[in-house]
Amino acid sequence: MAEKHRKIDSNALSLGELLRRPVVFAVPVYQRDFAWTKEEVGILWTDLAAALSEGRDEYFLGAITVSRADASKRSNIIDGQQRLAVIAMIFAAIAAAWKKQGDEKRAHGVFRDYIGSEDRRTGEVLPKLSLNESNNPVFQSRVLEGETFKSEEKKLLSHSNRLLDDAQSQINKALSDWLTKSGDKSSSLLDLEEFLSASVNLILIEADDEADAFVLFETLNDRGLDLAVSDLVKNYLFSLAGTHYLERFKQAWVAIATLVGSQNLTTFLRHCWLSEYGLVRERDLYRALRENVKGIPAARQFIDKLRKRADLYAALSNPEHTYWTDAPSDVRDYLEPLSLFKVAQYRPVLFSAMEVANVELVTKILRLLLVVSYRYTVISQLGTGNLESIYTECALAIRSGKAKGIKDVFTSLRSAYVDDHRFTADFTVRQFTNSGIARYTLAQINDHLESDPERHVAERSGRVTLEHILPKNPGKAWGSVSAKGNDITEFLDRIGNLTLLEKGKNRGLGNAGFKEKKEKGYAMSGLAINKYLHDKDTWTSESIVARSQILAKLAKDVWRADY
Repeated sequence: MAEKHRKIDSNALSLGELLRRPVVFAVPVYQRDFAWTKEEVGILWTDLAAALSEGRDEYFLGAITVSRADASKRSNIIDGQQRLAVIAMIFAAIAAAWKKQGDEKRAHGVFRDYIGSEDRRTGEVLPKLSLNESNNPVFQSRVLEGETFKSEEKKLLSHSNRLLDDAQSQINKALSDWLTKSGDKSSSLLDLEEFLSASVNLILIEADDEADAFVLFETLNDRGLDLAVSDLVKNYLFSLAGTHYLERFKQAWVAIATLVGSQNLTTFLRHCWLSEYGLVRERDLYRALRENVKGIPAARQFIDKLRKRADLYAALSNPEHTYWTDAPSDVRDYLEPLSLFKVAQYRPVLFSAMEVANVELVTKILRLLLVVSYRYTVISQLGTGNLESIYTECALAIRSGKAKGIKDVFTSLRSAYVDDHRFTADFTVRQFTNSGIARYTLAQINDHLESDPERHVAERSGRVTLEHILPKNPGKAWGSVSAKGNDITEFLDRIGNLTLLEKGKNRGLGNAGFKEKKEKGYAMSGLAINKYLHDKDTWTSESIVARSQILAKLAKDVWRADY
């Protein structure tokens, strides 16, 4: 009867017990390359050597997280590849040291027990540890077979493989130095081997599959993930590709990562999923994908979708993208601010719209998302939890055909549209500390006031500067406004204290008093937003509040959705 086990098991093992298991511990395709530098390698070696020399009973290596071995006796490493790789290097150095002393029998014993065994028929080395496809060829030749690289050969190695080569050289030298100091080399080698095998302990965490292993790893590893959800997704899709389609899948993934950016892959994958399948947490995405994408045809279809959506993703940050060729000319006015706001939750909506609607409707939806984002996130600064759910439902409604026009889309997003009363109240007291958002806000209001399109500043914002009317460090000319005891801090970055000036007109004004600023700057300005200042003789905190309220009333018309 097969041995029963739980979905997740944990066992305390010695390093020797782990490595004597009839299993190949393999680093999957999705895992990142070997990355330990001389510092990390040195710390592990120094700790081990110190524990041995101090006569400690044990050294705790930490937890190693793996998926349970399959029928081929392969167990994928989810966390722990760096430590296991360096441990293999130490055993390889011990075997090489025995060889150097002419003791082939002991060298072979170390190799067989801890590194790998040799197939007597083929002569092929069957390793205990196999790294990913980027590192494994160098790991096999350098660590398992003891080969060295000439300087010109080393120059051709990737950064990760150079680190791997450097690590083995570092371990070899560290062991050699340690043996020289120890005196009796044979006795010291035996002591080290026995200590590593019997006294270096670890917790082996085995999960039924990689989904369980990943969730566990995420929970335990509070230092941050070495492994991203996108890595798991990639590996799963590659595992479904089969020999025939693997190269095609790899090429598609490289293109996706290039268009999206490697650091954005997990978010991109999740947004794609939300757009088509519904709300799912990041930690549950991999499991959801495995449950829905099964077999080669489904995997091909899914990776093709990802490839197309990666191109759409690129279009969201580039108004010149070919997707927008037939779009209304104002599409740039919506794309650039959304990038400025640093919001991303809306993308599932656009993925759905860009796939099922024409570019004219997509542009209208884009503007609606801009308005919703500005009101909800930029000004009212409300929590994003509910927003994600609203956007996901909207994306599904667009994809299913329930939301066919802009009015339907607005109805779907209505609960995320901050009403005028709250918006104007929040706008009035909002601290505009982000100069980009402050400049954008003032430019939009200015152009709303300006009837002549040729005098608009939004498209030539590089020719205007952002100005604090009451300076951050007001001089004596500001008199009682800046007098000791008057706390003006909360008013400095309110919208009422900010304005735009054409470049050159602000020269020399700096901390000048309001009268001088008005005469030399605001009165000379051709910007509509500065006309209000022409009739003012003084500038106080009350003036800032009053102008903030005026601008708030204008803002609710600028960022309005009338559907």
